[in-house]
Amino acid sequence: MRRRVRDLLPPLALFLLLTLALDTLPRAFPAPSSPHSFGGEEVLFLQDHLSGWLQDRFWVAVYSFGYLFLIYGTALLLLFLGDARSFREYFWVFLICQLLGFTAWLLFPVSPPRLALEEVRDIREELFGLTERANAFPWGAFPSLHAANGLLAFSFARRHGRKVSLVWGVSWVLLMFSTLYLGEHYWQDLAAGCLFALLSLSLFGVLRRRVPLLSRLPPVFPAGGQQKHP
Repeated sequence: MRRRVRDLLPPLALFLLLTLALDTLPRAFPAPSSPHSFGGEEVLFLQDHLSGWLQDRFWVAVYSFGYLFLIYGTALLLLFLGDARSFREYFWVFLICQLLGFTAWLLFPVSPPRLALEEVRDIREELFGLTERANAFPWGAFPSLHAANGLLAFSFARRHGRKVSLVWGVSWVLLMFSTLYLGEHYWQDLAAGCLFALLSLSLFGVLRRRVPLLSRLPPVFPAGGQQKHP
């Protein structure tokens, strides 16, 4: 068991470093002078009809921990099951998706409903006093990387059975709903995020055929020296 844990740590740490490095990139983007926004009627409807002490805290928990579960839980699942091939694919597709999303943020900055609409409550700030300092790029609503990364996580986790598919699928749907309820995204952001995820999967398929090295990096050495998917 200890050997298995030691084998999992290096690739998992590499994935963690990737996510931390990507988080710093949008912080260098210039603040837009006139960010775009969408209607936001769906956000107002949800907050008008579903708001409450328990609901607010529940959806903040889903938004915060569900996202971490989908991103890092998928990497850990693939490594724990010895699915080295899927982990490598997930690593590169995740990177491609973030870079595509960041490019869209830079070219088409969009303020989330909680910033663009006075009627929308900023629930996370109300409950915990969170400010935009913790946000890598406050105007990166479109596309929603919560939706994109959740779909990517589901698409890789579903390779390992119905029970895993159900857990990941429900987590993804709840996460997307939480972004609407909390005023972090419009429905257009979520739809675009799903499209960006599918585009990233397609681009990786093209790149993998032209750059065979992507199929061997990053290095993964499952316990026992056997790879389930070489």
